[in-house]
Amino acid sequence: MNVKKFVYIFSSVLFLFLSYNLIVWNFYTEKLLSGNTSSVSGDLARMGYISELAVRKKTENTLPVKHIPGKLYDGSKVDMITIGDSFSNGGGGGKNAHYQDHIATLSDLKVLNLPNYQEKTRSYIETAYILLNSGFLEQSGVKYVLIQSVERKIVQRFLTNVDSTFNDSLENIYKFYKFDFKKKKTKKSSNKIDKTNVNYVPETPFINNGNIKFVLYNTLYNFSDNAFISQVYRTKLSKELFSKGDKDLLFYKNDLSRIYMNTEENVKIVNKNLNDLAEALNKKGIRLIFMPAVNKYDLYSSFIKNNPYPKDLFFDNLRKFDKKYIFIDTKKILLERLMAGEKDMYHVDDTHWSGKAAKLISIEVSKYIKPN
Repeated sequence: MNVKKFVYIFSSVLFLFLSYNLIVWNFYTEKLLSGNTSSVSGDLARMGYISELAVRKKTENTLPVKHIPGKLYDGSKVDMITIGDSFSNGGGGGKNAHYQDHIATLSDLKVLNLPNYQEKTRSYIETAYILLNSGFLEQSGVKYVLIQSVERKIVQRFLTNVDSTFNDSLENIYKFYKFDFKKKKTKKSSNKIDKTNVNYVPETPFINNGNIKFVLYNTLYNFSDNAFISQVYRTKLSKELFSKGDKDLLFYKNDLSRIYMNTEENVKIVNKNLNDLAEALNKKGIRLIFMPAVNKYDLYSSFIKNNPYPKDLFFDNLRKFDKKYIFIDTKKILLERLMAGEKDMYHVDDTHWSGKAAKLISIEVSKYIKPN
């Protein structure tokens, strides 16, 4: 092969390669993969490369009373502490995504949201114990502890033997949460992107492997609900329950893969661990609220056409047992609205519920709150 022919072939291949990436990026994948925390498409649309169902949601907070993020806590008295996963940290984005803000507004409470203590080694239940045993809850004037977890991870998180004696010094707790009570002035807003934000999406160049995956996945979705290799299932509903899409439902693969863990025996142990914590908190005049966030698949499963997948029995099993804590049945609350034909309880393109659903659930939580 002479040099001229080689240059021609190389230039042609390079042109086709660049053109392919540029076209797919501009028309399809940019809306999925471009990094931005103030306006992002849903995690399911990104993982499954399903651009036609992607909705870029602008993060807005219009409620008059807002919760206190842990990093902004100034040591003052608070009424409620929430501990949870991405649902407790505004996952999904959009308008008024934090359920804590709805609770604070509805009940006029000071609500503090804290991340899990020693995230990789401790459960949310043990985080509550350390806050109790260290004296932090009493010192802060807490009346309610709300523990939240997405349904698919509850048994994984709460089945293990819980160390109810888990303790640490207040000094170490302050260091872990990076409390700085000396700085009580409102922090200045910054244009710097917060990479710890639950909705953070890294910046992606227009040449990326997502452009290949987009074509591959969208071809394979014609033959398989999860495109054989995708983390996202795409099915059809019997009625339109989202504002966007033609009766489409997207849900995360682990909604299915972890169903086997939600046995009556396992859920019974989880309930006991929560009851034990509730008793310990009650001795200090503190109420425990447990709020499992229903999996998207579980919530919408009865509306899936000819559903070939198993039923998730977590909520059915949990409802059987006596509880010493306040149980917020998010599946029951939201399913009632779906049965009435209300749309967008969850974001069509995301694993998280919408601000509309967060409000409905917070109204239920507020029923158990005693006025100050």
